[in-house]
Amino acid sequence: MGKQFSRRNLLRVGVLASAAPAAMTIASATGVSAASANGGGAGTGNTPVQLGRTTAKPFDLGQVALHEGIFQQKRDRMLNYARNYPGTANILDGPDRMLHLFRANAGLPAPGTWPGGWDTPNHLLRGHFTGHYMTLLSQAYAATGEEIFLDKLDYLVEELGKCQRALDGREVGRVAGRSGRAVRLSDPHPNQYVLLPAGLLAGVSDVTIAVWIKHATTQTNAKIFTFGASSSTYMTLSPWVSANLGPRFAITTSGSGNEQRIDGASNSVPVGEWAHVAVTISTADATGRLYVNGIEVGANTIRLTPANLGSTTNNWIGRSQSANDPYLNATVDDFRVYGRALTSAEVQALANDPAPESPDRTGMVAWYRFEEEGETAVDHSGNGRDATIIGTSYPGFLAAFPEGQFSRLEPPTLQPNSGANAVWAPWYTCHKIMRGLLNAYHLTGNEEALDIAFRMGDWAYHRLSRYSQAELDRMWNIYSAGEAGSMNEVMAELSALAPDAEASARYLQAAKAFTFTTLFDASLAERDELNGRHANQYMAPNIGYLRIFEQTGVEEYHTAARNFWAMVVPHRTFSNGGAGRSEHFGVRGIITSGFTSSSDPRHAETCCAYNMLRLTRNLFFHDQNPAYMDFYEKALHNQVLSSRRDVDSVTATEVTYHQNMWPGRSRRIGSTIEYSRYGGNGSCCNGTGLESHTKYQESIYFQSADESTLYVNLFIASTLTWPGRGFVITQETQYPTEGASRLRIDQGSGRLKISLRVPSWAVKGYTVRINGLRQQLTAAPGSYVTLDRHWSRGDTIDISMPFSFRVEKALDNKSIQSILYGPTLMVVRDDTPSYREFTFFKDLKLDGDLAGAIQPTNVPMHFTTHGYTLAPYYISDPVPGQFNAYHPYVKRVEPEVVFGSAATGVPNDGIRDEGGETFLDRVWETAPFRNHGQFLQRVMVVSDEWVTAGRHTESQRQAIFLAAAKSERDLAP
Repeated sequence: MGKQFSRRNLLRVGVLASAAPAAMTIASATGVSAASANGGGAGTGNTPVQLGRTTAKPFDLGQVALHEGIFQQKRDRMLNYARNYPGTANILDGPDRMLHLFRANAGLPAPGTWPGGWDTPNHLLRGHFTGHYMTLLSQAYAATGEEIFLDKLDYLVEELGKCQRALDGREVGRVAGRSGRAVRLSDPHPNQYVLLPAGLLAGVSDVTIAVWIKHATTQTNAKIFTFGASSSTYMTLSPWVSANLGPRFAITTSGSGNEQRIDGASNSVPVGEWAHVAVTISTADATGRLYVNGIEVGANTIRLTPANLGSTTNNWIGRSQSANDPYLNATVDDFRVYGRALTSAEVQALANDPAPESPDRTGMVAWYRFEEEGETAVDHSGNGRDATIIGTSYPGFLAAFPEGQFSRLEPPTLQPNSGANAVWAPWYTCHKIMRGLLNAYHLTGNEEALDIAFRMGDWAYHRLSRYSQAELDRMWNIYSAGEAGSMNEVMAELSALAPDAEASARYLQAAKAFTFTTLFDASLAERDELNGRHANQYMAPNIGYLRIFEQTGVEEYHTAARNFWAMVVPHRTFSNGGAGRSEHFGVRGIITSGFTSSSDPRHAETCCAYNMLRLTRNLFFHDQNPAYMDFYEKALHNQVLSSRRDVDSVTATEVTYHQNMWPGRSRRIGSTIEYSRYGGNGSCCNGTGLESHTKYQESIYFQSADESTLYVNLFIASTLTWPGRGFVITQETQYPTEGASRLRIDQGSGRLKISLRVPSWAVKGYTVRINGLRQQLTAAPGSYVTLDRHWSRGDTIDISMPFSFRVEKALDNKSIQSILYGPTLMVVRDDTPSYREFTFFKDLKLDGDLAGAIQPTNVPMHFTTHGYTLAPYYISDPVPGQFNAYHPYVKRVEPEVVFGSAATGVPNDGIRDEGGETFLDRVWETAPFRNHGQFLQRVMVVSDEWVTAGRHTESQRQAIFLAAAKSERDLAP
C-alpha cells in the first residue's frame, strides 16, 4: 500500500504541474509519464517509451491541454463515459464488467456482468475491450490528473494480476484418469486433441480400438478418433450423431454417402462419468462391433478395413476432418490400438478392470496411457509410436478465453475463422491487453502492469519460438484468425524495457516472429499486393516494424512501413481520410466504383483510421515529411472526429464501426446504427474509439530529438507545457471555423526554432506575423516554415491561412468529387441515393475558389449551393433518434468549356486526357491566377496540348481562346 501511495502522490504532482495555468511555476512540472524520467521518446500512438533512432518525438499527454473547441467537446464526452460507465453509482462497476470474463476464465468468482457486444461469454474476441479500456483510463488520467481514472485503473490492473496468477495455477498437464493419469481435451483445458503418428494403421486389416472416456458434455458429431487420408477416405468413431443416435462407427473410401457404419444404442455413452468404448473389425466374418462398457451395443457388416484407407496422415484422438465438427470435450485414458479383432470377452475384460501394468500385447499396434507430463504421449506398446498432444501451455497466459484458441490457430492445426472450432484473432486480443497494460505503466507509473506484461511477453515468446518462419507465415496469412494487431510493437517495447540483455533478446525475437513475411517482402520491393487483403490485419504490423527498426537499426523494417503507407495514401483513401470496404483493401486507385450499386456499403472502418494515424504519426518521428501531417489532419479532423456521435452517453461509446460513403446514406446502414453496431460496447471500433477521443492532443506539437525545434502540426486550441525547455505556449484558434491561429509564449525564453505547418490546402496565402510584424517567408502549401529566433514571454505568432472551397477528385472517376473547406470535408445534406450533380466552372474567379457558387448561412460552417445545404462531415447526429443523410461525394457536370458567361460550344466533360481530366480541369488546376493575362497564358498552354494530342481542332482552340479573352470582367474577383 505504501508503494501505491507514494506512486500516486508523485504522479499527482506531475499531473497538476503539466496541466497548470501559465502562472504556476514550471520548475515543478515533473511530467506524468513513467517514461518521462527516462527522457520521453518516440511513442507508439500514445506511449512515450524511449526507443531511439528518431529525429522527432512527442510530448506527454499531460503536457498538452485542450481548450474549448470541437476536439475538446468530443473528448469531454468520452471522458464522461470513462468516469461514469456503466451509469451506476459504484465507480468500480465499470472495471468489474471489464474483469468479468477474465475472472470466469481464470476460475475466480465473477459477479455482475460483461460489457456486451463482442465482450460476451463464448465470443472469440472477448477481453480485447478491456485492453482498450485500460488505455482509456491511462490517457484520461495522464491528461487530467483526475483521481477517479487512477482508482479504476489500479483496481483493474490488480485484479488482472490475480487472474494471471490463477491461470498459472491451472491443471494444464495430466488430470486424474480411470486408472492413474489421463489427458483432458478441449476448452477450457489447453489440450485440444492428440496427433497420432502417420501410417499408424497402414496394412492393418483386423483391428480393435478401445478407450476410456469421460465426456464433459453432449456433443453432436465430435469424434473420439479419426484416421483419414482425405475428405473422402477415413475411419471415425463418434459418441453421438444426434440427440437420439450414437455411438457411430464409420469407414469409407468414397465419401460420406458411401460410409459403412455401425450405429450403437441411443445415448449409450454417458456424460460426466467414465465409459469404456471399443470397436472391432473382423475380416473373418466381415463384421464390425461396437461396445460400451464391455457390452455390445451395435454390429453391422463391414467389408472395408483400415488397410483399404492406405497410409493415413490425419490421425487424431478428439478431432474430426470436418471443420464443422467440434473437438471432443472429454477426458481420455488408456487408448489402445490392436491389429486384431478382440473377442467380446477380451473387450469385457478391458472394460471391467483397470489396465494392468503388463497386459497381453499380442497384436498391439499402439497404447497411450497419458501418464507422463508434457506434450508427448508415450507409446507403451513398445512399438515406439509416440503421439503428440496439441495444446501446450506456458506460464504468464492472460486472456478472457481459454488458451486453446492459440493452440488451434498455431501449427499444425491452423484453424480458420469458421466452423465449430473457429479461431478469431487471439493474438489481436492479446495485443490490446498488453497495449493497455503498457500504457498503464507508461502513463501512470503502474509497475504491476509492467510485471504482468513481462510475464505475458515470456508466454508469447515460448509459444512462438518453436515455429519456423514458414509456419508463422501460414498462421499470419489465415484470414481474420491470423490478425495479430501490433503484437510486434508491444514485444519490441518490452525488449526496450527488459531488465537484462537475455530477456531483451527474447522479446525482440518474439517481435520479429510477428513479421507478416508475404506482405513485408512485397512492401520492401514496392509491389502493391494489398488488393483483397483484410485491411487491419496488414496495417497494424507496420507500426511494430517501426518499433523493431528503432531497436535494431535494420532499415528494411522502416522501409516496409513507409512503402506500405504509400500504397494506402492516397491510392486507397476516401476523402474523409478512411480506407477499406467491408474491412478490406480494394484495387489500387479504385475509390468510388460501385458506390451507387448494391455493393457492400460498409466503408471506412474506424479502426483503419486509428491504425493509419498511429502509423503516420510514428513515420513522422523518423522523417518530418509534411505529407504525413496532411494525411493525419484529414483523417483525424474528418473520419475520427466524426466517428464520435454528438450526444452524451455513459452506457455506450457512441463510436461508429463503419462510415458509409454512398450518396444519400447516413451513419445508419439499413436498420443498423453504426454507433451501436455490435452493442455499442465491445466491438473493435468501440475499443479504438475509447483511445482516439482521449488523445486528440498527442500530435498537435512535436519536438526535435535534440529539443531545438518545436513542430506545430495541428491547429487546435491548446496549451503546451514544455518542462525541458521552460516554455509554456498557448495556441488560440477558432479553427476549423476560421483559418487563423495565434501562438503566445506565456512562459519561458530562449532560442528556439518553431516549425509551423503549411497545409497543402492553404493555396490562398499563408502569412505569419511575429508581434504584429509580417515575416518574409516562402510558405509553399504542403511544407513547414521555420521561425528561428530568441523568444521571450509575451511574444505572439499570428498565422493566417485563409480557407477556400476546393474539390478532391476520386482517383478512379475524376467527375466524382468531394467538396472541402480548408481541412473540412463538407457533405451535401440530402437522402437521395444517387449523386447530386453540381456545376462550378462558370462561377469561378481568378482565385479558383468555388465560393462564387456557394453561399454562407447564419449557421457557422454551413453553406448552400445548388439548392442544397453543405455541412461539416464531423457533425455527428446531435439530435437523438435522428441520423443525417449526407453525400460525401457529388458528381461534377461541366458539359461545355465556359469562362464565366462566355460560352464556346466546345464539349468539356466528353473529352478527357489520359489522367481522366477535362480541359477546364487542366486550366484551373494552377489557380489562383495573379491577373487575367496569366490566366490567358494558361489557357493557351493547355489548348496547345489538347490540339497536339488531337483532342481539339484548330477551330475549337480559336473559339476557346476568344471566349477566354472576353471573360476578363466575369473572372475579376
